[in-house]
Amino acid sequence: MNIVSVAQMQAIEKAADKSGISFQKMMENAGRGSAKWINNHFPRIPNVVGLIGSGNNGGDTLVALRLLAKWGFRTTGFLAKNREKDDLIERYIQTGGSLIDISEGKNLEYLNSAILPGTVILDGILGTGVNLPLRGQLADVMGKVYQLIENRPGVSVVALDCPSGTDCDTGETSEVTLTADLTLVMAAVKQGLLFHPARQKSGQLHTIDIGIGEINQYIAMTLPEMIAKDLVLGFLPDRPMVGHKGTFGTCLVIAGTPSFTGAAYLAGKAAYRAGCGLVHIATLESVQKSLSGQLVEAIWTILPNLDGYYDSSGAGLLREKIPQVDSLVLGPGWGISDSNEQFLKKLLDILPADLPTIFDADGLKLLKRIPKWWEKLPGQTILTPHPGEMAILTDLAISYIQSNRWEVAKEYAETWGVTLLLKGAETVVADEKGMMWINPASEPALATAGSGDVLSGLIGGLLAQGLSPEKAAAASAFLHSQAGMLAKLKIGTDVSVTAVDILDSIAESFSLMKLRKNF
Repeated sequence: MNIVSVAQMQAIEKAADKSGISFQKMMENAGRGSAKWINNHFPRIPNVVGLIGSGNNGGDTLVALRLLAKWGFRTTGFLAKNREKDDLIERYIQTGGSLIDISEGKNLEYLNSAILPGTVILDGILGTGVNLPLRGQLADVMGKVYQLIENRPGVSVVALDCPSGTDCDTGETSEVTLTADLTLVMAAVKQGLLFHPARQKSGQLHTIDIGIGEINQYIAMTLPEMIAKDLVLGFLPDRPMVGHKGTFGTCLVIAGTPSFTGAAYLAGKAAYRAGCGLVHIATLESVQKSLSGQLVEAIWTILPNLDGYYDSSGAGLLREKIPQVDSLVLGPGWGISDSNEQFLKKLLDILPADLPTIFDADGLKLLKRIPKWWEKLPGQTILTPHPGEMAILTDLAISYIQSNRWEVAKEYAETWGVTLLLKGAETVVADEKGMMWINPASEPALATAGSGDVLSGLIGGLLAQGLSPEKAAAASAFLHSQAGMLAKLKIGTDVSVTAVDILDSIAESFSLMKLRKNF
């Protein structure tokens, strides 16, 4: 799904209209697509209530109600804002639909009685061009509607294009914006729906085809994409029936010190869970002794120890091993020390120029100590900072980074010539060519120590199988967030989820992608 600003979407629609796809046709397609989605996903729900405004979203809702009524659903439309008698209203009524005016705050008892258990509510009061704060009679009506519907058990709220009362550029919402279970976005995701608090109000996001084809043909710029299941399924590597462990690559993980033993386990096991054929872990002897009985699938290289950190001479031990691997993960559980800095410097000198390499955690912090470090990176590097690590790398305030996540990720991915995965709610993946992918997940279950090590291992495992850095990063961000959600569902709360729970849910996350759909 492409992501657009309100102005970009308006320009796209105008260009499509000039090309021969009229605004009226787009509205008909939007309503029809929404009706089909409801029919396909709520086939046993006979009752649909539409909240209708005066604009295009109200028109989309009227088209959807008309078609749903024609297909046997019981439908009732409620006019929240006065709409001149138009063809859409007449056609809906002719189909047997019922329309009730609540625009002055009257007849709300009819709305209350129409919302039976199991009702689907279509929110089409306001569209993407709203200006906040809401004022006047409409704000009053929406407030009363909010009181009737918000948190009402047994109903499903479906927003058309955006929850009414949302600023679709900034993500601000009105106090009376209904919380949608899902939002059916028209042609492209409006960027504000990926920012809080609008993200919390939008639910799941699904795209409706409005008949204009690929939207990039109408706009002379590269648009970000939202990471969704279909996109990830297209990114993931094939699993040929005649494959062997060599087919699926070798990932070298350099991780762990006595204080952070688990980092090596989490990253190494996650690489295996990603489908990697062989995981080779280079670490200190004490870490290997702690984990060898738990991570029995790995092969090990013991690195020399200097006061609990890596001795720089360890880089020489890896000189012959590194050319034999397909991806490299370094940094998890390293700790910060002068000896680790020297170890990293020597590693950078021997890394092949084309080796896909992930720098994470302390590896990122140590990079900052190396002058012009970005000039020393392999050509397929992925950096995976959280906001605090990004602040160290850029000297920017964390608050600034968090307020400008897309812009910061894009700028520094281009500047450093890397794929950059900026962790946090709605993870951003940006590549050196200026492309961005946004993961729509905002999941507190992921906010636990070691979660990032699991993510790095996932990326390393996919890189080893031949994925490009941007595809490996985007796919891993999605699978990782899905694993966090699955772990929360298994446990019953996000409060108690640990990194091991996330790790243990990766297999189910892959399973839900239906990779083996021929079986």
